Amino acid sequence: MVPPSNEALRQIVERDADLVDALNEYYGDAAADGGLDKVERELLLDLLGRHFTGQLWPRTGGMDATRRFMATLQRAMTAAGWKMDAFALSA
Repeated sequence: MVPPSNEALRQIVERDADLVDALNEYYGDAAADGGLDKVERELLLDLLGRHFTGQLWPRTGGMDATRRFMATLQRAMTAAGWKMDAFALSA
């Protein structure tokens, strides 16, 4: 995930301390390439999904449910000014 600009990142950090705290608490020492195992990746997607869409990562429902979730998450993040590489987060 890449914020749209340093200015946007600054605003997010200033305005949404809960999201920043949760990301730092659970993923602060993740490797630059993600380095997350399956459980950690699902928890990250839960956190992002809840924040941007109000939905949790669909653990059941197959690929159709996953694709719908990722599309909804991407649209919500894009609307908030973020860029997201879905392949970096997918299983």
